[in-house]
Amino acid sequence: MSDISPPRRRPGGRSARVGAAVHEAVRALIAERGRDGFTGRDVAERAGVNEATIYRRWGSLDNLVLDVAVAVARLNLEQPLPDTGSLRQDLRLWAARMATELAAPEGLSLIRAAVAARADSAAGSDRARQITDVAAVRAELIQQMLDRARVRGERTPDLSTVLDRLVAPLYLRAIFGYGRPEHDLDDLIDNTLAD
Repeated sequence: MSDISPPRRRPGGRSARVGAAVHEAVRALIAERGRDGFTGRDVAERAGVNEATIYRRWGSLDNLVLDVAVAVARLNLEQPLPDTGSLRQDLRLWAARMATELAAPEGLSLIRAAVAARADSAAGSDRARQITDVAAVRAELIQQMLDRARVRGERTPDLSTVLDRLVAPLYLRAIFGYGRPEHDLDDLIDNTLAD
């Protein structure tokens, strides 16, 4: 029996470092130039990797940007939910945080990339599933706030009302550029909580 065993792959090894460097490069380039202001070569140079690595791993620049958008969304979803003891205040803090994310150049570009990728993806594809998964997690977090409020005895809207009256307007304002996403949050929340 041989004492030589195959080398073990370590989590967080070279592949993870390359992925992190490429994601960081994409985020920086989007913040500086917007989504259409850079190429795969620009990302490779910024990340210190070979351009072929990007296309071998992600297939296209659009796939890479989508991967970054999903990763950023998942990070944002990991932030703790507000728990003030009031649904109005919880929604206000949560919506303000979301509006700030959407208003940032990087956030807006990544959202637009995700929307475009979703529109271009066949239903059930990996790309469409990634975006749907992130949206489902966001909805689950909102439901948690609603459930907590219900346990406290507050009257609460249903999830679809919060999505239609609060979340959708924030995204529409950010994507189409009319008004600032954080503008009139109190009015949106009043509408969301109205009978």
